Amino acid sequence: MYYGLNALSNNMILCDRKQLKNPNGLILGTPGSGKSFAAKREMTNAFLITDDDIIICDPEAEYFSLVQRLDGQVIRLSPTGKGIDGKPQYVNPMDINLNYSEDDSPLALKSDFILSLCELVIGGKEGLQPVDKTVIDRAVRNVYRPFLADPDPEKMPILGDLYDELLKQPEPEAARIASALELYVSGSLNVFNHRTNVELSNRLVCFDIKQLGKQLKKLGMLIVQDQVWNRVTINRAERKSTRYYMDEFHLLLKDGTDQPRTAWRFGSVSVNGAAYPQPLRRTSKCAQIGRCAKQSKVLPHTAVCETICLTD
Repeated sequence: MYYGLNALSNNMILCDRKQLKNPNGLILGTPGSGKSFAAKREMTNAFLITDDDIIICDPEAEYFSLVQRLDGQVIRLSPTGKGIDGKPQYVNPMDINLNYSEDDSPLALKSDFILSLCELVIGGKEGLQPVDKTVIDRAVRNVYRPFLADPDPEKMPILGDLYDELLKQPEPEAARIASALELYVSGSLNVFNHRTNVELSNRLVCFDIKQLGKQLKKLGMLIVQDQVWNRVTINRAERKSTRYYMDEFHLLLKDGTDQPRTAWRFGSVSVNGAAYPQPLRRTSKCAQIGRCAKQSKVLPHTAVCETICLTD
């Protein structure tokens, strides 16, 4: 694919990311230098000349018009739950498929995601304590047991089921965690307490999360990341590539999960986006991303999760 011109020779720069030792990437540049345009050009090129799935996390509503022109699926997440067409659009953070983990049981990785979600909801400097994590893990296993015994989409748990299960636990920590979740279950920010009702199988999917606002944006980005992981695991089984473009990814450097690192072990391509360089230089997560990028070995025709980093 075309990536520009060599500044010295003016020769075209052509590259196939999937043939590189490490196909993950960051797009860096000053404000107005064309980071988003470069990402859109690569998305369009990949859409036209490959059969890869393309998923976009769009915090600033910059990409949905391009996706619409390419007949892709735009999922607009907002506190009201209304999509672009005014109809309800929901994404369930509790979604899981039987290929969610490379291990026999998908629960361990899903439990790790739920722990990250609860830590983001509870907040605070100390985060979740060991007892909190034990209680959440137990509740997660109990909530998913009926679904794993009979994988019917109608039995897919939602946040409200996790909330109810936490209230059944005897520890006082469980009640505290449930109280923190209440805002997102029965409160005014309950947009993620519904089963998924949007079509996620389109080859090109854009999650427009601009309207989520400050309180829900980090949570929304984390949930979109989990949906991408679902797609990566499904495509991995089919030996199909998945490209993931994520703007403003520095918001998750502190609160994100290890799913990108695991995705790279699955042979995936990541291209992340962030607005400011300072958080990238100062956080240990950035160092971890760099180490994983150096160590990752991408196998041809395996899942590619491309996370583009748009950084000023």
